[in-house]
Amino acid sequence: MNIFQAAGEFFRRIWPGRAPASARPLTPAQAARLCELAEKAREEELNCEEVYALVDQYAECVARGEDAAALMPLVKEHLQRCAGCQEELEALLRMIKT
Repeated sequence: MNIFQAAGEFFRRIWPGRAPASARPLTPAQAARLCELAEKAREEELNCEEVYALVDQYAECVARGEDAAALMPLVKEHLQRCAGCQEELEALLRMIKT
């Protein structure tokens, strides 16, 4: 079993019922991205739900010109990895500016 098949099997086990997409082996690009994310994983990380609860405070800091990244580093790290949460931040910033 190669790395791509092993990764595909791993995802089938943690996300049962996601077939048929989960039944396909990972492509080399998907496996590379998975490895990249695994290397960057930290013991202390926030998930989307946790960031969603804090993103309004983060946006307010940014709008006031404060160093939000220094005040809320785990939120900043998540925003750098998650396009959905980044979009939420950008929408909040647009609302604050109007």
